[in-house]
Amino acid sequence: MSLIVSIIKKRDIIVDTELLEAQVPEPHNNLFGFESYREKLWGNDFINELGCKMLYSLGSTNIYAYDEDLDKLRSEFLILLDNLDGIQLHIDDFRDFIEFAAGNALEMIKIALTEKDKVGIAIW
Repeated sequence: MSLIVSIIKKRDIIVDTELLEAQVPEPHNNLFGFESYREKLWGNDFINELGCKMLYSLGSTNIYAYDEDLDKLRSEFLILLDNLDGIQLHIDDFRDFIEFAAGNALEMIKIALTEKDKVGIAIW
């Protein structure tokens, strides 16, 4: 099983999330890694120590980000990208994967922010 990042609509809102996701530029897509990365990477204490609380929670649950949480999630991905060397020291070699997954998520978040009154982001 794989994790994916998706644009999801808010409750009782009519919006075409597939059309929004189609705006994600190549080479980015909705892939977010293997299910086993929940514990190995996202649930690692070092992710929590970096202050990435939402991403750390992916170790045990899905992430659903709406409204101001979109900006928080975006900030957490930027923290990860700024700390790749430290992550590599504390966790197995996930550098390339983090760049890949963060890139995919940041592109989805960028689009979701343009319609944040209607949509959010799920990582599941």
